[in-house]
Amino acid sequence: MLSFDTAAFPMECVVTAELENAGWRVRVRTREGKADLIGVTSVFYRRPRPFGFPAGMSEPEERFARIEARFGLGGLFAALPARWVPGAPGRVADGEYKPLQLATAVRCGLPVLPTLLTNDPKAARRFAEEQDHVGCGAVYKTLMHKVVADDGQARLIYTTPVDSESVNQRIGITMHQFQANLAAKKLFDVRLVATRHGQIAVAIHAGDPQAHQDFRTGYGDLVYEVVDVPEPITIGCRAYLRALGLELGVFDFCATEAGWYFLECGPGAQWAWLQEETGAPISSLVADALTEESP
Repeated sequence: MLSFDTAAFPMECVVTAELENAGWRVRVRTREGKADLIGVTSVFYRRPRPFGFPAGMSEPEERFARIEARFGLGGLFAALPARWVPGAPGRVADGEYKPLQLATAVRCGLPVLPTLLTNDPKAARRFAEEQDHVGCGAVYKTLMHKVVADDGQARLIYTTPVDSESVNQRIGITMHQFQANLAAKKLFDVRLVATRHGQIAVAIHAGDPQAHQDFRTGYGDLVYEVVDVPEPITIGCRAYLRALGLELGVFDFCATEAGWYFLECGPGAQWAWLQEETGAPISSLVADALTEESP
């Protein structure tokens, strides 16, 4: 098994690739040793770090080097005749788009929440008023970057309740995502790890009201429980993976008395802490996706 950190390239890693009849023969040399990638049959791909270039490069030089590294090294990896888990880099990148996630969930029969994407303050106010009228209220959720730098410190952007009065003209500066707020109806959150071989779901119970809205605000007081997956959710998650060409997905649901509602699916989202808390064999499920034939 080879562990490859993209941040080691090019300063601590040398890559040589020659095109042969069977494809690219890729040789990698790092401080830990040498490896020939010709025998690689599966790859676990997760959150690659930025390439590490030498100090003193100008911004145009570094931009050029970064793009060449991405399309050169990344292209060699993409050309490997291997199974990628959770999926090939391009498919994983596509799978991060929240609008694509929600549209795919709808097509695959997974229940979703009323959702609005807009940079129009009037549309945002109207949506918030509609959700207030049906007794839910609305929340704001980021589309991608959940962490921002504020006064030199990294801060996490949590799911935030909004009403029509809190919507202002700053909505117009970029795209915003608003959804119905089911916190009052929520029984618990669910994080579900799904492969084409099986699924494991863990209920996340939060006693604190703020953590009940967004469990990331209070990890210390959460209670975890492995739960059965309703059959329609099982079928929908399988269809979702097939639709996006993924081998693994980490799904988030909001569980209510009326059923489970799809929130998002992060191909590279966290799951290891759930195994530590519950003993659920999630890593075995992932290992099966790497080593066994797709059903």
